[in-house]
Amino acid sequence: MRKTSPPLLMNRRRLLTTGAVALAAPAILPRSAFSQPHKTIKIGGAVPLSGPVAYWGHSTAQGFTDGAAVINAAGGVMINGEPHMLEVIDYDTKGEVADSRAATLRLVEQDKVKYVYSQAAASTVGMLQVTEPAGVLSIVACWGYLELFGKDYPLHFRAEMSDYEQGFAYLPFMQEKYGKDALKTAAFIGPNDQDGTDCHASYKRLMDYYGITQKSAEFYNWEDTDFYPIVAKTISDRPDFIVTSPSPPGITASIVKAARELGYTGPISSPAASETTTILEVAGEHADGVVLPVTNVSPSTDTQKAIEKRFMDRFGTFNALAGNYSWWIYSLKAAWEMAGTAEDTKAVAEALAQVQLDDTYVGHVKWGGEKSFGVARQGIYDCYTTTIDKGVAQVEDVRFPALPDDY
Repeated sequence: MRKTSPPLLMNRRRLLTTGAVALAAPAILPRSAFSQPHKTIKIGGAVPLSGPVAYWGHSTAQGFTDGAAVINAAGGVMINGEPHMLEVIDYDTKGEVADSRAATLRLVEQDKVKYVYSQAAASTVGMLQVTEPAGVLSIVACWGYLELFGKDYPLHFRAEMSDYEQGFAYLPFMQEKYGKDALKTAAFIGPNDQDGTDCHASYKRLMDYYGITQKSAEFYNWEDTDFYPIVAKTISDRPDFIVTSPSPPGITASIVKAARELGYTGPISSPAASETTTILEVAGEHADGVVLPVTNVSPSTDTQKAIEKRFMDRFGTFNALAGNYSWWIYSLKAAWEMAGTAEDTKAVAEALAQVQLDDTYVGHVKWGGEKSFGVARQGIYDCYTTTIDKGVAQVEDVRFPALPDDY
């Protein structure tokens, strides 16, 4: 991991006036909320708002910003009959470990935050160096570094399904769509860091469960822009399908374009892209045979449509990934109210592990993984699988992952 300078940390005035960064609670409260005093619960974001994974970071921050506005407008979090308003404070980690550690220290030591969210492996690693020793509850989207997850990190929740969890929804769908006998071999393409190698391990565990043979595993550097050599090497082994993980939309699109131009016709699944616009723009006529798990591009329920509209009104844009992250803050709200406290993070963690939500952007949500990790800290939810065929994206399947009994 290369060394970087400390992050540029925003002052409080800017934090409270920049909609994409944080919302000031008083600006979004209904008039009736001022009729009684209230306390404040601070939530901090140590997320990549610049750099190669900024798309993921902005999507995560938007979920908390919007959720805080909705909760505050409805009267806040009610703890033992007393209203608590939410304040969201975000700092940019640039997707680097050192920057994430510095941002999290700022949140915990200066802003006095007891709840931190993060996105992607490097930011999560830097965050955990601060949060767990300080007794701060964390909730993240991260698939790698599994040694930093489980019973030894009881305050750490992973809210985004990894290759493994979502695989028990999207792989059965792919076998139904393309035919089980047509998907006997696979190849993996991912980033050349521990996040990529750990995701490969989860992917391999999934393939082994379904009896699918791995043909090859190739790893790119985050700064790479030419994916033709690595794709050419991958397809030379003639895998039945390719999995790109954990690759953001731009890189996934480049891999798809290269594969199709080089003559590969098999399905390409991207468990982490969760967005279609970039893939369609970059891959163009070659955007075909693409499978995007956990990607709901067609909001259908009233709740999903309301989330899409609010994001469009508030941020001027909406993507399925941001929708996926919108449930996290509501899960925390339920945990605070169940535990009857926002001060005791251990009590909140125990309550959070029991929370189930039924009407979110990703449908039904619960926490699991007791047999795999020793504690229920892994988010599991309905998998909306979108496909792109001949340049047309559509939700083609929705199912809750049928995880094995030993999970």
